Amino acid sequence: MVRPPVSDSICIRCKGARLLCGKKSCPILKKASILKSTVPFNYKKVQRNKTLFGASPPAVFVGRYGYPNVNIGPMIPVDEIFLQDKLQISKKDTGLLDISELWYGKSLDDIITFRTSMVRSNFKVNIQQGINQTGGPRLLRDVRRKLTSGDNRLLDSTQELAMSKISVDTETKFSKLRVNLSYDVHSPPVGPSGITEKIDVVDNIKAHPKVEYVVDDRDLKAADAIFDYLYPTSITNDRVKDPSLSRVVTGTEMQRLLSAGLLGSKNKRKIVPTRWSITAVDSIISKKLAKQIKRFPEINQYFTFHQEYLDNNFVILMIPGPWSYEMMEVWNADTIWTQVVPGIQPAIRNREPQIVQDYEMEHGRKTYADNVTGAYYAARKEVTEFLYLNRRQARVIVFREVSGGYIVPLGVWVIRETVRKGLENGFQGDNVIKHDNLPSALAVVRDHFNVPLSDWLHASKLLSNIRKQRRLDEWIEFKPRKIA
Repeated sequence: MVRPPVSDSICIRCKGARLLCGKKSCPILKKASILKSTVPFNYKKVQRNKTLFGASPPAVFVGRYGYPNVNIGPMIPVDEIFLQDKLQISKKDTGLLDISELWYGKSLDDIITFRTSMVRSNFKVNIQQGINQTGGPRLLRDVRRKLTSGDNRLLDSTQELAMSKISVDTETKFSKLRVNLSYDVHSPPVGPSGITEKIDVVDNIKAHPKVEYVVDDRDLKAADAIFDYLYPTSITNDRVKDPSLSRVVTGTEMQRLLSAGLLGSKNKRKIVPTRWSITAVDSIISKKLAKQIKRFPEINQYFTFHQEYLDNNFVILMIPGPWSYEMMEVWNADTIWTQVVPGIQPAIRNREPQIVQDYEMEHGRKTYADNVTGAYYAARKEVTEFLYLNRRQARVIVFREVSGGYIVPLGVWVIRETVRKGLENGFQGDNVIKHDNLPSALAVVRDHFNVPLSDWLHASKLLSNIRKQRRLDEWIEFKPRKIA
């Protein structure tokens, strides 16, 4: 059988998510996932003991490999890591290990240490829809009917943990432990994992009142639960006054609830792989915010916002006009997705930049952003939130350039939190420049990236559309009031 020809940028477009190369698993991620030396505890000792006790952040992970027979279960830190004092966190408060909203500013080594400090306890669940032809997850009530009484108890314990706002002492017993690490472009890295025989929640959980409400309400749709009840706690929160986010329901917690099958009306609740729930929460929030910002006045100047983190370089360009959005990203020639993979991806010819993009006009998009994938929705969530809080609408383009220091994918939280940081000081931040025209704003894009401006212009659908259109206010003499 002859393998069909592939493009030079197949790995950039796939990022290990869609397996466009036809392999059963991503060869790049598989190579990055065998770094046993990064595990910060004696995994052989855990393998011998078979039993693990610790304060789960709480963290719950639902896999996608082997779908529809997926692994689900909580993640529990190993006591040994606290003796080393590497993490500088309390043994009873391990939320930092899982809440990505608390990670901005941490080093890549810190993030990997956080994630490899926990062991994921797994049990198998078949979540395939047996009747529906879409192949989506089966209703939770149907899944439970097929489980043994033992597996139902494991699922009950996992769901109980997923609701908790605070760390919960948890005990699990393993029959097998795998030490290889897993990286994913959407979700944070996952450390060692084992097949569990028992999960006991030792502590009483403490849930946020809004979480208790949406879990108990069996008539509430998942999207409404997220946007109308859970999300408002975070959009009004002051991170300076509440740096630990103790009074809010974070995006990570919303994703956990959706993934564990705790949101939605009685007949619609489903267990969802973690990577799908991450994108779903970002998409639900940003789609609803985009509808609301269309009621607001347009900005009347051009703005550029710049932010860098973990060798991810961002420029956010805001242009006067009705709401529309585009995200473009380029992975430089020395990065994880541009390396040579024999038989799949050749060397990038002449080190030409391979820019991928997705966009939407005023009425949104109906298909998945399958070029930029989850990063598109993560950035859109922060951009729409910013415009909503400032009661403005605009055309927005997010430029992202990734360099060699970003050696492994850490998840779309990197995009979400970096864009949030770049926008957090509004239109008056030190990283913000106001412009009177588009060429001046594009000069900032040119100056901040290694990729030539001409390549960005060639790749952008939104900029091409804007430069071809003529607006009515270009033909009349009108000087709008500038934003103070």
